[in-house]
Amino acid sequence: MDECCHETRGRQPFRALLYIIRRVGIRDFIRHLEEHQDKVERGASLTFAESEEMLREAETMVGMADAAVKELESVINNRRVNLPEEHAVRFAQDVFLYLRDEEEKVKERLRSPAS
Repeated sequence: MDECCHETRGRQPFRALLYIIRRVGIRDFIRHLEEHQDKVERGASLTFAESEEMLREAETMVGMADAAVKELESVINNRRVNLPEEHAVRFAQDVFLYLRDEEEKVKERLRSPAS
């Protein structure tokens, strides 16, 4: 089982999200996305193994972003939050949605045949 899932099993959803964010900070997430985008631009110079590894990383990052969005939604739905806090949580959701969409584009380019 994935270490992240194993260590967060049984914790409250928000604590699980905090664990993910601490383990892979938003800056790390963005840095990995930028690396993936740069490598995809060089597409032809990637070996099959490099491409497969990057695809696995991209799928993991998409999953993490999806989990973050869901956890943040549960914070809004299951806790009493004031309006400024809700706006902050919605902003964080938008950031994760954007990052997920950008990483999905990387996945699409990796899966598409070379043009």
